[in-house]
Amino acid sequence: MSGGRWTSPYWSSFLPIFFDRVTKIMRKNVNEEIADTGLTSAHTIYLIALNLKDGQTMVELSKFLDYDVANTSRVIKTLMQEGYVYNDRKTPQSRKYKIHLTEMGKNLAERVMDFEESKMEEYFGNVETEDLLHMRDTLITILRSMDPEIDDYISSPFDNPYYTLLQTNPPGDGDRFFVTGRAPKKKK
Repeated sequence: MSGGRWTSPYWSSFLPIFFDRVTKIMRKNVNEEIADTGLTSAHTIYLIALNLKDGQTMVELSKFLDYDVANTSRVIKTLMQEGYVYNDRKTPQSRKYKIHLTEMGKNLAERVMDFEESKMEEYFGNVETEDLLHMRDTLITILRSMDPEIDDYISSPFDNPYYTLLQTNPPGDGDRFFVTGRAPKKKK
């Protein structure tokens, strides 16, 4: 690559293949981790979202995750039947209600978040911090080229996908990008 221009078709297919493979591996890992529950990684995304911002309407939750409401409705129905979430309807006819995690749902969301964090530590454990920061900066540059609204999307206090609420900066890296997050883990 010279002057920022692609010189090989290799790279135009490598990144999509790379990210697709990473996504498949992470889904598979989560599915194996939670096999005892009868749920899948597709369900846990909703649990994590509610763990980060509990008490959302179907529309708010759909917007939070950037999923359609019909899909959210199907997943929440399953999660309710399995006892992971509940709604705060005043009557069965109430149209306005919010979805909340049960204790079991909160425990599973935390379990999956801890599991994903441990897998990332495992995968990235042998990569130098400087290389990780360079890779992050490069990927953000690519994402900004693809989505000019990405900074608004990431920094929105209202409509964040669940993963932007996780800390995006390593400790000591300042606040060049949106940092919120899960409370730091207590040392054991």
